This record gives sequence, C-alpha cells and structure tokens, in this order.
Amino acid sequence: MTNVSEEGYDSKFAELRARQGIMTRLTPFLEVALIVAVFVAYGAWPTPDVNEQYYVGKAIHFWNHDWLGNDPFLNTPDSHWLFYATFGLFSFLFSQNVMVWVGRVLVWLATACAWRRLSRVLLPIPFLCVLTAMGFAFYLESFHLAGEWIIGGVEGKSFAFPLVFWGLSFFFEGKYNRGWILMGLGAAFHALVGGWTVLACLLSWILERLFNRRLRGTKTFFKNLTRMLPGLLLGGLVSLLGVVPALRLDQGATREIIAESRRIYVYERLSHHLVASSLPWTFLGRFSCLVLAFALVAVLGALLTRRRRAEHDAEALEATSVERERFFRLNAFVCAACLFAAFGATVDWGSKWLAESGRIADYHEAAGILRYYWYRLSDWAVPFGLVFGVARLAKFFFDVLLKKIDEKRRAGDGTRLLYDATASGFLTLLGVLAAYWGFRFVFYRHAVAVAKATATDALLPLPKPTEGLSFIATVDFFGAFLLLALAFFWFFKGRRLSKDDANVPRVPSTPLLTAFILWVAIIGFVGPMWRLAYYVDMRGVKVIPRSAPPKESIADGWIDACKWARDNTPQEAVFLVPRGCESFKWHAHRAEAGNWKEIPQDAKSIVKWNRKMEHFYANPGEAKDSPTRWNQALNVVFINKGLDRILKESERYGYQYAVVETPPYTIFSVPEAARRWQIFIDNCCVYSNPQFVVLKLHDLPSEENNSSAEE
Repeated sequence: MTNVSEEGYDSKFAELRARQGIMTRLTPFLEVALIVAVFVAYGAWPTPDVNEQYYVGKAIHFWNHDWLGNDPFLNTPDSHWLFYATFGLFSFLFSQNVMVWVGRVLVWLATACAWRRLSRVLLPIPFLCVLTAMGFAFYLESFHLAGEWIIGGVEGKSFAFPLVFWGLSFFFEGKYNRGWILMGLGAAFHALVGGWTVLACLLSWILERLFNRRLRGTKTFFKNLTRMLPGLLLGGLVSLLGVVPALRLDQGATREIIAESRRIYVYERLSHHLVASSLPWTFLGRFSCLVLAFALVAVLGALLTRRRRAEHDAEALEATSVERERFFRLNAFVCAACLFAAFGATVDWGSKWLAESGRIADYHEAAGILRYYWYRLSDWAVPFGLVFGVARLAKFFFDVLLKKIDEKRRAGDGTRLLYDATASGFLTLLGVLAAYWGFRFVFYRHAVAVAKATATDALLPLPKPTEGLSFIATVDFFGAFLLLALAFFWFFKGRRLSKDDANVPRVPSTPLLTAFILWVAIIGFVGPMWRLAYYVDMRGVKVIPRSAPPKESIADGWIDACKWARDNTPQEAVFLVPRGCESFKWHAHRAEAGNWKEIPQDAKSIVKWNRKMEHFYANPGEAKDSPTRWNQALNVVFINKGLDRILKESERYGYQYAVVETPPYTIFSVPEAARRWQIFIDNCCVYSNPQFVVLKLHDLPSEENNSSAEE
C-alpha cells in the first residue's frame, strides 16, 4: 500500500476534528481521561498490590542498600535492572506508598495514551478506544490462561506494556522501524514482554509476505527486510539493557545447580504460570473458548471486508484496503501468540508422555524450555485481538443497520422496521437471560452439593456469584451461535437468492441485525461495565490490599501485627512470617528470612531459597507429593516441630522473630498440641491479637556472628 493511501486513511479522523471545532479537539484528552478512569476502576487497589512489595522493594534497595540491608532476597542479583534503576529514583522523593501511587498514575497515563493511538490506528472512531480498553481489561482479567495481567500494580512489565502498545501501533501502520525501536525499549524494561512481542510481530510480517501477492518474491522480501534493519538493530541494542542482566543470572553456577533451579522455578514455584497441565480445566476451557471466539470473529471480519470491497467507490475502497492490511497484521500477530502457547503446551504434555513411556528419564528436563513463559503473550494477545475484531464487526453492522433504517424510512415502512427491531431485541435479551439463569441454577446446586460434602466444623462455604458460570460467558456462547447464523444466512442463502433476483437485499434481515447488535452491546459494554461495577463495589466494602493474607477476615489483625513489629523491634531484626502473607516488609519495614512470594531470579539463590522454604513451611513428616505438605498454617508447623527445633532452625537461618497465626479453638482438644503451643506462649510470646501472635526466639546476633547467619 502506498504512503498516499495510508495518509488518506489516517487523515479522515483529523479532517473530522477540523470541521467540528473546539469540542472535537478536546476529544483526545477526554478519551485518555476516560481510559485512565477504566484503569483506575480495575487497578486502584490499596497498596501494596500483589507484586509491588517484590518489585518496589527491589527498586528502593537498588539505590539504598541500607534499606533492609540484611534481607536475603533484596540482596540477590537484579533481573529487571532498568526498572529498578529508573523507578527507584522516586524513593529519594517520596515515601513508598506515595511512590507506588505516582508510579501507578504514570503507568496508567502512558498505557492510556498508547492504547488510544493503537485503537485509532485500527479503527479511527471517536471514543471507541474507551470501549475497547474496557473490553480488553475485562476479557484479560476474566478469561486468562496463565495469570497474565496488565492493569494493576507497579513493576517492570507495567513500564514495558505502554512501549509495546505504542510500538504495535506503528507496526500495524507499516512504520516498522519506529515499532521495533519502541518494542526494544519495552524489552529493556521487561525482556519477556518485549521479546515475545517482537517475535510475534516478525512472524506476522513474514506471514503478510506469504499471503499478500503484492509483497511476494525473494527480491521484495529482502528489500523490505533491509529497510527494517536500522530499527531492528537499534531496538535490539536497546533491549540489551533488559536481556543482559537476565542472561547473567546463571553466571558462576554449575550445570547441576542450574538444572535444579529451573526445576524449582517451573514445577514448584511458578507452575501456575508456566505449566499448562497443572492448571484447572476451567482455565483451559475458558481460554479455549476465547480463542475460538477470536477465530470466528477474525474469519467473519475478513469475509465481510472482502464482500464490502465490491460495493464501495474508489475512496472507500482505499480506506477498506488499508483497514484490511492492518487487521491482517493484527490477526497474524494473535495467531503467532497462539502458536507460541501451543508449542509450550506441546512441550509440557509431550515431556510427561515421553517420561511415562520411558523415552526420557524425567519430564522435569523440559523446565529449561518452559521457563520462558510461553503463555504470557497469548494471555493478552487473544483478548486484544478479540475486542478489536468485535469492534470492527460492530462498526460494519451498525453501518448496515443504519442504511436499512434509512431505506425503510424513505419507503414509508418505518412501523414494520420498529416492530421487527423491538421484537428481535426483546427475544434475544430474553434468551440470554434464560440461558444464564438456567446455567446459574444448575451450577449453584452443584456447588452447594460439593460444599456440603467438603464442609468442616459446620461451616458451609457457599460459592460467590462471580465464581459461578458468569453472565458474560453465557452471552459469549449465545453470540457465537448468532454469528454462525449470520454467516450461514449471509454467505449461503443470501448469495443463492441474489442470483435469482437482483432486487433481493444482500444484507441480513433487520431482526437478525438487531439481535447481533444487542449481543455486541452486551459483550462490548454491559459485560465490562458489570465487572467494573463489581470491582468498585468490592473496594467500597473491603479496603485492604490484595497482598494481604488470603482470608480477608484476618487482614486487619495482620496489618496490626506488622505495625507492632515496626514500632517495637530493632531495625536489624529478621522475621519469619506465614507462607501466604506477602506484605510484611511493606508494613513492618523489617527484613524476612525468606518469603514464598519473593523467589530470587539467579540459579544459586533459587536453590538456596527452596532449601529455606522446605525448612520453614513444609509440614514435617509429609511426603513431597502430599497435598498437605504445603497447606498447613505456620502455627501447625511450629507445633509439630516443637520449640527446641524451631530455636535451632531460627539460629541457623538468622531470624529472631516469627509472626504466626493464632491457633483455632480445636487445638485445645488435642492435649499434646495444646501443651506445645503453651510452651511457645510462655517462653516467646511478646505480642498477640485475635488473629496473630508475635514470637521472639533470639536476641540480635553480635557483629561477628551476623555475617555467618546464612551459612
């Protein structure tokens, strides 16, 4: 496509702005503000969020080694060097909570600007970017496979994604050099986020050369590749700021330690991100449905675009051709992401099959491949492609419906048109609601039966409404059938009838169009707004950080215990805290001997960290494959080990205090357990509240012994 056609396509929105005056000139600022509002509704949780203690703590420590200088995790090698080096500078200006909010606002603003440009490149329609941002946030949060997220706390990838989105907007425009440089900057902040995006874009670029007749040929291929080399080289050089620190993490480690660290990283600590075979079937099912929905929308969009080209004048045909090329790059990008995910799943299940059949010794050998987050890109690329594909279809069908309305109005048949539209809309909505409540009723009865079968102590944990078969999932299934009906009606029956009678309309009937538009409105607006309202409501009744303990009922007691530790213990004190409590450093400003959330990134530290986790949290006497090995509360582990063993372990690993859960009343029905717990209370308890107990196990070590605490 020539530069003239690209400029003609991009200038339409600018011409419209010039005609409509000052209000339209304010549109970009209003769009960005509304997108930021969407991000705030999704991500404005109290500090710290789930990963902020990890990354922000590292960023503060990067510039101030005296801040919790005796914390083992903070002293491990840094993998996201550029993020720590840049964002960590805010620690000289702000407290940690203010620092996080400043970072969140910067990230949301940058992401909103990048998303607006990306949306404008694909579909230059005012305020459509707000709806696509809302839909993207909703589908990413509700239908992810391996836990990827974009809108939330501050970390390395939070700075990478605005650059990646900005780079993608240039890539879809065909301005490749700018795109490669920006994606290289994204890789500098997070090597995997930027790296996977670049690889998918390269594959998309190659696929375009294979399927576009104008771009085929070896000579044309190498000519276009040569033009991209400056951007690829410069982007690659910039990305080294993120790639080199990651490559140096295994420096100095033996081959055995590297292999063991990868096994721990992939199969023990991060299997919920890296190993698809370990994920619940519901995650696999919902993501598969999302992929099928994207495929259906992409195919239907391509067919409709091809059909529309024959009905437009030269100017409209030019704009349609540019739109078609940009959406081809988008769809090819999403397909590349799905191919990467499929490869990761093949390695995962294939290695286990090879191990079971005796062809390889151990499926854990695949950890070296699976550690690269093969599902990270597809988790956000599929909803990304889906929302823009649906927006493209919605634009097309709204144009068709408005055309039909105008034709009916001129022909004096407006009453019949209104009746058809109202009836079809009502019946469609009625069908959606009936299907939802029917599935919901079946699910709820099944969930209650399961809860009763597993209830303990007469407590019945009934399912939350949002944990059932969600409203939007039902709507998606209904819409898939509707899309299929449209496709069959339009491309088969409509084509056959048009051959016999030239006066037969080449567009679907008004009832079918109305039903489709209602479906688009539900998945594009109602579903995301429902989720936004749910999040806002949650923050209205629960104002605790998401990094607080898993049980919200004990969060206040947890924060209270942390603040007591901050105000009543020496700054050099080191603590051991329960496995599910992630925000101790944030609230207490004290070091930890080890934390399940805070896994190091270098091979040597990962092996050492895993040894600590085994001693700190594994329930003694349980086999490694036992389901109760890791799910016991820390107070149970302490009771099982006894005070003498805990004192020896605390001295070995250099922690002087422990925060443990207050045991339930049932402990007093077991005399030996009650006796052991009372020993801890009599000899070590220095503070308690209804949910937690702080135990002092040792005094601070002398300087000569402090250096050997980690041996």
